[in-house]
Amino acid sequence: MRKFLHRILIALPVFLAIHPWISVSGQDAHFSQFYATPLQVNPAMTGVFDGKFRLSNSYRNQWSSLGKGYSTLHISADAPVAKGFLGNNFFGIGLLVYQDKAGEAGYRNTIVEASGSYIAALDDNGDHFFSMGFQGGLNQESIDISKSTWDDQWNGDHFDPGIPSMENIQLQQFSYLDFNAGFLYYYVPDINNSLSFGASMSHIGSPNISFFKDGKDPLHRKISTTGSADISLTKDNLAWLEPRYMVTFQGKQKEILAGGYFKSKMQFKSKYTNYKKEAYFYIGGFFRMNDAAIVSARVEYNTLSLGLSYDINMSNLSTLSGGNNAFEITLAFTSYVKRGQRAKHFNKMPRFL
Repeated sequence: MRKFLHRILIALPVFLAIHPWISVSGQDAHFSQFYATPLQVNPAMTGVFDGKFRLSNSYRNQWSSLGKGYSTLHISADAPVAKGFLGNNFFGIGLLVYQDKAGEAGYRNTIVEASGSYIAALDDNGDHFFSMGFQGGLNQESIDISKSTWDDQWNGDHFDPGIPSMENIQLQQFSYLDFNAGFLYYYVPDINNSLSFGASMSHIGSPNISFFKDGKDPLHRKISTTGSADISLTKDNLAWLEPRYMVTFQGKQKEILAGGYFKSKMQFKSKYTNYKKEAYFYIGGFFRMNDAAIVSARVEYNTLSLGLSYDINMSNLSTLSGGNNAFEITLAFTSYVKRGQRAKHFNKMPRFL
C-alpha cells in the first residue's frame, strides 16, 4: 500500500497537468527564503537594494523520497539605473530565470522573464520611496511521456512500457506569454533601519497551460502581499530584529508565511592595517500555515551571502512522505557602492538580502 501511495504522489503532478477533464487550480513554485528571490516575489523590487548589481541564486528540493519529488532552481540578476540623474528617482532592470521540475515523468515549468521598475522618492530627504514594476516573458511547460507509466500498461504483475498506454497527449512541450506587475513602498530613515510593504499580481492574462490543443486550463492569477522590516536593537548597531511575512492567493490555493530573523554584526580588524571588515549572522524561523515550520540561518560577508533553510512538514502529507521535508539553499552576490560614491547612490537603501 505504501509503494502504491508513493506512485500516486509521484504521478499526480503530471496527471493533473495533462488531463483536460479535470479542473485544476495551478500553483506556482514557492520558496521558504522568499526575501532572497525578490524578482520572483514582486517585480517592483527590481533594482531596490543597497548596491550596484545583485545576483541571486536559490535551489529548493522537496519530497525527495517520493521518486524525484520536486526541485526548483532560481537565478535572477538586477541593477538600479540612472541614479543621480533624476534627483532621488531612478529605474531598475532585471532578468529572472527559474525552473520547477516534478516527478519521474520529467514535468518541467521553465520561466524566463525580464523586469523593469521605476522608483520615485516621496520626499526631499529620500526617506520614503514608492516603486512600480512590470515583468514579462516567454515561459514553457514540458513533459517526457516516455518516462511515464499508465494504468493500461499494468500487466497484473508489473508495468510494461511495451504495452500501448492508450493516452493521446497532443502537446509534450509548449510556450506561452506571461505578464506580472506590482508596487512597493519602503521607508528608510537611516542606514540601519527600514520598513517595506508591497503587493503584486502574477499571470495577469491567465494564460492557457493545457497540454491539449483544444483544451482550456487557465493559469490562475496570483496575488501576493509582503512586508519586512530591519529594526536596530542597540545604539552601536550590532544587533537587529528582522520580521518578514508573505501572503499569497492563487485560485483556490492560499499560502501564509510569517517569521523573522535575529541578526548580529561582527567586525574583523586587519592584523596589518586598521581596516575593518564586517560579517552579519542571521538565525531565525518561519511558519507556513497548515504546512510546515521552517528553521533558517544566513551569513553575509563582504559581497557574498549564503542562506540555508529546512522545512519541517507538519501537514498530513508527512505520513505519506515518510517524514521527508524540504531543503533550500540561497547564494547571493551584491556589488557594493564605494564609499566615495555613497551620496550619489543613496546609502540608505534597504538590503532585503
